[in-house]
Amino acid sequence: MPPSPASTALAPIPAREPAHQACEHALRRAVLTGELAPGARLPPERELAATLGVSRLTLRAALATLTAQGVLAVRHGSGYVVQDVRRTGGPDLLPGLADLAQRQGELPAIAAELLRVRRHLARAVLEHLVEHPPRAADVRAFGRAVDALAAAVATTPAAVDALAAADLGVVAALLDATRSPVLRLSLNPVIAVVASAAPLRAAMFRAPADNVAGWRALGAWLAAPAAGAIDPVIAILAARDRATVELLRRQPAPRARSSP
Repeated sequence: MPPSPASTALAPIPAREPAHQACEHALRRAVLTGELAPGARLPPERELAATLGVSRLTLRAALATLTAQGVLAVRHGSGYVVQDVRRTGGPDLLPGLADLAQRQGELPAIAAELLRVRRHLARAVLEHLVEHPPRAADVRAFGRAVDALAAAVATTPAAVDALAAADLGVVAALLDATRSPVLRLSLNPVIAVVASAAPLRAAMFRAPADNVAGWRALGAWLAAPAAGAIDPVIAILAARDRATVELLRRQPAPRARSSP
């Protein structure tokens, strides 16, 4: 009997992270790369667990997560079947997609689309704040978050990870000011990609003082939100995003590396 697609696409996972997460990542990556095509059936649990070098209990935890994400589906009598994630997946697949793009040297294209989505969501946030002005306490909390970013920028040397964490704190304060769970949940996947993609973080914080200046200007706007200022803000963001993507394109292609 010829080997199943999963047997040729997968291999034992190294013990560098919790087994169920590593199992999820291996299966998800095989689907995102097309090694496991839509409609492909996974082998029986015992065989697949042996292929990946994990227990059946660990495998079941990973399969349950991937099923919830729309990567797999359970069909009676057929076991687990690979889905067309372009139709069934959700935003929670974006970090994995960005990681794969980074490994394949395609991060600039993915980053451009992610930043485009971020701009559209940013417009929605600003429009919401015009219609529902933030409370004074929220404006003050936003200002404190910007101060924390400024303090991180003033640190010598300023570590990119610390800058990114402080900047995400400002984003969180802005989203808190909207008091909108829909906007918060919509932006979370994009934020997760920024938090996980090191080259993208480095490109976005190439001139951190400019980030602080931009946030301070937005803080002044928050005190009296006006619809007329939204287009100029988005235009500035678009220009910065184009510069970020161009910087990513100029970076050398990553060396081939084994999958975790």
